[in-house]
Amino acid sequence: MKRRIPSLLFGPLLALSCAAAHAASSAQAITPLNQNVAGGESLVFSARFVDALGHPVAGEAVQFSNDACGIFPNGQPVITVNADGNGVASTTFTAFNQGITCRLVASAGARVQWNVLTYLPAYAYLAARIPSNVPPGQPFMVTGAAMYGAYSLFDADIAARIVPGSASASISPGSANTGQAGSATFMVTPDARIGDYAIELRFRGLTQRFDIPAPPAPWQDMWWSGAAENGWGMSVIQHRDVLFAVIYAYDASGSPTWYVLPGGAWNDARTAFSGALYRPTGSPYSTYDAARFHAGEPVGSASFTIVDAGHGTLQYTIDGVAGRKDVSRQAFGPSDATPSVALGDMWWGGEAQDGWGIAVLQQYRTLFSVWFTYDGNGAPTWFVMPSGYWSDAQTWQGRIYRTSGSPWLGQAYDPAALRLSDVGAFRLRFDGGGDATLDYAIDGRSGSLVLARQPF
Repeated sequence: MKRRIPSLLFGPLLALSCAAAHAASSAQAITPLNQNVAGGESLVFSARFVDALGHPVAGEAVQFSNDACGIFPNGQPVITVNADGNGVASTTFTAFNQGITCRLVASAGARVQWNVLTYLPAYAYLAARIPSNVPPGQPFMVTGAAMYGAYSLFDADIAARIVPGSASASISPGSANTGQAGSATFMVTPDARIGDYAIELRFRGLTQRFDIPAPPAPWQDMWWSGAAENGWGMSVIQHRDVLFAVIYAYDASGSPTWYVLPGGAWNDARTAFSGALYRPTGSPYSTYDAARFHAGEPVGSASFTIVDAGHGTLQYTIDGVAGRKDVSRQAFGPSDATPSVALGDMWWGGEAQDGWGIAVLQQYRTLFSVWFTYDGNGAPTWFVMPSGYWSDAQTWQGRIYRTSGSPWLGQAYDPAALRLSDVGAFRLRFDGGGDATLDYAIDGRSGSLVLARQPF
């Protein structure tokens, strides 16, 4: 005898089957997950719900709730709405006039959670990350943000412009949205003048200026004649209005040599700095003896003439041979808005080791260093440390190179003659004050040199 199932059971079973068919198994936020809503203002939040097969759950009841930071159209912190034919459920959230962070959740089996900052516009402010050690005339990036306390405001529209001073710049784009990163990036391209200007940011009627002062040492940098004469260069270190320049070049045999201009004077127009050039002799870098240092008589003179913020000319007479080079700043450091300490300077071993030095040039957080010293015969030679990385907050390290190249005096420079040899490793450790240490390994010889900034 067959047992009959009561017909009354079919209704509940059918209801359970339909619920299972329509229950959402996953949800996706349409409104980005990080949001900020000003007190008293409203924003629509939307999410899409689908079943296990990826089909939209049309008509699904979706509950929106928040933890007491605002209300929905029903005047309550909880509301239920039905998903449309695409499985999208939406509602409008109005923030309370307070400054707190909270969660807003949409759930229908699956759930979406938004992080919401409710804020008071009157207490918002603008912040900017501007690189330090910016080379004059070179473009750099600025990161701007609208802030409320310690929180960045997401999807905020920030406008930017340049306020000229004794110099100026261009900025692009003119406005940008902070998006889900909470910050907007602008590219600033300074003009060819040395001077100051300001970057002005605007958000919701709030305006804030960030001053870009004139660089204290505008001519300090690594200068070269471009890729067409790759292999030689000139470091310029500036203290107040005095320049200390070293030319890194090659002798008649193509071996590295250097000439130093340890001081001089500006012309009346302050467009050219001129002084005597020296080619000292000393003792090998690995066993340096300051008693053997001999500066000698000047071997000639040089004049560094400013054309604009990024270009100049080098005119020289050395051993009776005159010449002229067009020079420009060598770009070696990528734009970086991370704050950094100014380490660019002339570093040496003090008076007890007078006669050699390390020119450290800095662009943003990148260092380019040249160690000018003496070879086994006491003749001038140099090693270059053109790149590296920060292994910790106070240690810059990388590879050290010896070069040979085209004879520099009295003939056209041939960049094809350049030879670069990796001879070892270096590590520059800065103590956070005025001292540093150079650890080196060159040709199997290793050592450490205690360094200080050279006064001049």
